[in-house]
Amino acid sequence: MAIAACGQSANNDTPQLRAAQACEAEAKTRIGEKAYQLDIAALAASAKAVEDVWEMRASIVIAPGLRDEVKQTLECKVRVQQGKPNEVTYINFIF
Repeated sequence: MAIAACGQSANNDTPQLRAAQACEAEAKTRIGEKAYQLDIAALAASAKAVEDVWEMRASIVIAPGLRDEVKQTLECKVRVQQGKPNEVTYINFIF
């Protein structure tokens, strides 16, 4: 399985990046064994805070370069609470 993600280094850790990483982890779980490309920096850059939830979206390519390649938009919401792990409350793949 090949997974490609473009992103920032660990020393650029921000709440938006941590939320984007939670979204990527959930997307990876839903995609399964398929390869994908997701620009995590773009996902983090799209993040908008609404109370204790970060809402974000970015392009994702599933099975890049293969005959069954699919380009979609990943839409995600992550709840951030002090002292608790980030919680993905919503994830959607838009064709």
